[in-house]
Amino acid sequence: MIELLEFTCGRCEAVNRLKTERILALQDSPKCGRCKEPLLRRLHEPLLNLPPSAYTHPLDREALARLQAVPGIKTFFKAIIKHSLEADMRLQHTANYLKVEEDQVPSLYRRFRTAADRLGISPLPDLFIYQSPVLNAYTAGVERTFVAISTGCLELLTEEEQISVLGHELGHVHAQHMLYSTASRVMAMLAMTAAEVAFGVGTLFLKPVQIALAQWSQASELTADRAQLLVVRKPEVVLRTLMKMAGASPSVMNELNIKAFIRQAESFELMRDQNTWNKLLVMLQSLERSHPFSVYRAKEVLDFCVKGEFLEILDGDYTAAPLVATAPCPRCGKPLAAGAFICAHCAYGTDDDDTGKGSDLGAKMDKGWEDARQWFKKTFMKEDA
Repeated sequence: MIELLEFTCGRCEAVNRLKTERILALQDSPKCGRCKEPLLRRLHEPLLNLPPSAYTHPLDREALARLQAVPGIKTFFKAIIKHSLEADMRLQHTANYLKVEEDQVPSLYRRFRTAADRLGISPLPDLFIYQSPVLNAYTAGVERTFVAISTGCLELLTEEEQISVLGHELGHVHAQHMLYSTASRVMAMLAMTAAEVAFGVGTLFLKPVQIALAQWSQASELTADRAQLLVVRKPEVVLRTLMKMAGASPSVMNELNIKAFIRQAESFELMRDQNTWNKLLVMLQSLERSHPFSVYRAKEVLDFCVKGEFLEILDGDYTAAPLVATAPCPRCGKPLAAGAFICAHCAYGTDDDDTGKGSDLGAKMDKGWEDARQWFKKTFMKEDA
């Protein structure tokens, strides 16, 4: 790990050398050695108009580009948005889980509000608590997002760590992940159904989209981890949260050691990069996971800190996101961002919408399957000339 980080003062442009240990244990802003002013001018302020591009992980960008290159993906997403299980999931959560509000578990509501304010998110999504000893939280919905957090998080995490986890979930909202994450869930369900009714043959044509979505989904978690860090603004809190997710119980809570966890993360990186076989093993082990390994995520968080990007954002060194120009959707009338290829409210925007033909869902899905099938054959089943 880098021992010293060079950081230029935004006021007097003096180059300061900061110890990595100081950054990981960040509480207050370090002072500039020349002008004696705080180096991180936005440390305690909301990051208003922060564009997701300022913290998006490079693997997220690459995986999203590969996903968008799959033929038929536009048709898939239209059907998924319009016919997803969002209403069903919201109904299920409202019926079975505890909804957190200003007068219902107000302490957790305030922590949720704090996380949202630090990222400049408004309005606040709904928040639910569900019964599970597993440390977990998730975000769902496209048009109306909501967050759920497990009772295990409330039992094993401190208040700061809970803000950290909530910040991770709100990072998915802020980074506009919800369309693709919803598509990933629905695609997994479709693959299971296809395997059951067609003895696995149907999954052959779903695989290209399913794999692309799975790869993006894991990469998106690294972006959300960065948002989490920008919310809590204390690297040790994020690392401690990941350490608890990797393996912790009340009986050993007082014996957890962040420095040892950092050593483990660095050791993992060395083992993975030792040879091609180890890299392949890690990739295979990750295929069926919804999230990357906790230790790997910790190493990526460390890199974000020590390479300076984290500190630059906290100093206000980012281009504020411009106000997005909108126009009424031709179908539902709700705001549609300029240049958007599809309306998240009513799913207007495919080619058949423009022509007024092919409104039947089955026809749309057939077109999507055929596009994906042809792409799969062309890519993976090339015949000898």
